[in-house]
Amino acid sequence: MPPAEAAVFASIAVAVLCWAAAEALGSRPAWTLGALFALVHALLAFAVFYNWSHEQARVSTMRQTEALTGIAFAGGIYVNYVFLLVWLGDAAWWWVSPRSRADRPRVLAIAVHGFIFFIMVNGAVVFADGLARILGIAAVSVVAVAWLRRFHL
Repeated sequence: MPPAEAAVFASIAVAVLCWAAAEALGSRPAWTLGALFALVHALLAFAVFYNWSHEQARVSTMRQTEALTGIAFAGGIYVNYVFLLVWLGDAAWWWVSPRSRADRPRVLAIAVHGFIFFIMVNGAVVFADGLARILGIAAVSVVAVAWLRRFHL
C-alpha cells in the first residue's frame, strides 16, 4: 500500500482507538484526539482518493453502500459530514463549557454517543475488512462493555 493510502487508514485507526479509549475512560483528551483524527482522515481521503472532489466522494460512498447493501444511497457522504460535525462539536463543547456539557439533557448525550456508535459500527465493522474490521470489532466491543458497566445494564 502506498504511504499516502496507509496514512488515510492509519488516521481512522487512531480515531477509532481514541474513541474507544474515550468512551471507556471518560477521557476528554482521547475524545478530542479521536475527533481530530477523524477530521484528518476525511481530509486525507479527499486528498488521496477523491482529488478534493465532493462529487467523487459522494459517488464513491454511494457505490460502496450499493455494493454492500444493494441500495444506492447518495446521502452517505452527508452522513459522514454530520458525523464529523457532531463529534468535533461535542469535543469543542467539552473544552469550552464542560459544566454545560455535563448538564445537558440525557437524551442529547445518548443521541450524540449513539450516533457516533452507529457510525463506528458501520464504518469500522460493516464497511471495513481485514485488520481494520478486527480493530473495529475490538473497539466497538470495548465501548459496549464500558456502557454496560457504566449504566449497569
